[in-house]
Amino acid sequence: MKKLSSLLSPLILAAALASSAHADTLVINSDQADSAPKAAFEKIISKFKAENPDIDVKYNLYDKEAYKTAIRNWLATSPPDVVFWYAGNRMKTFVDRNLFDDVSDIWDELNLKESMPSSLSSMTINNKQWGIPYTYYQVGVYYRKDLFEKYGLSEPKTWQDLLDASATLKANNIAPIAIGTKFLWPAAAWFDYLDLRLNGLKFHMDLMEGRIAYTDERVRNVFKYWLELVKPGYFLANHSSYSWQEAQPFL
Repeated sequence: MKKLSSLLSPLILAAALASSAHADTLVINSDQADSAPKAAFEKIISKFKAENPDIDVKYNLYDKEAYKTAIRNWLATSPPDVVFWYAGNRMKTFVDRNLFDDVSDIWDELNLKESMPSSLSSMTINNKQWGIPYTYYQVGVYYRKDLFEKYGLSEPKTWQDLLDASATLKANNIAPIAIGTKFLWPAAAWFDYLDLRLNGLKFHMDLMEGRIAYTDERVRNVFKYWLELVKPGYFLANHSSYSWQEAQPFL
């Protein structure tokens, strides 16, 4: 398996505003329920408890997709002290509603602007920082080297190369692109990729911030390119029936 390219998306720890938790209780809401991150954070929490025996830590784990809905409710009603969330525009949604706390002092105290400069812009709104990055994940495009070798394909370097490779795979009864869109964000990643390639970073950021309308002709052009993959059926059939995990075996 070989990677073509990727987008990096930081995940953050954010302080929820006006928490109702008692001073001797630390409430953390998390969507990191997979076994590896769950074990890692349990180890961190155990160490914190040993160093701070007077603080009762309540670590609440949620299913990842259910969490995305639940957070909107309890941030406004019974906010925890710390939440796990996503950087950039998705963080801004809660900052604009005064549901996240300014943590610029932590950035200054720990000198994070120097140690994590690449994360600074995605954490900063109105010249203040609103989250602490703890990891990042890759949204990437990978290809099966064995199938490419079998059908005489080369790694796509251009858009036309991608279309040609997809056509060859499709003609041999192979779904060119595995994807699961039961939850919509994998499809959104394709839009991000195409818009960034066609219109550039500044345009994309202006679009995300609402300074450019989705009816703009440059956005319509993105969907024209996307249609060149959708119309011939290059994405996995019935992909809306699968989560991204459920689509992985097809790859």
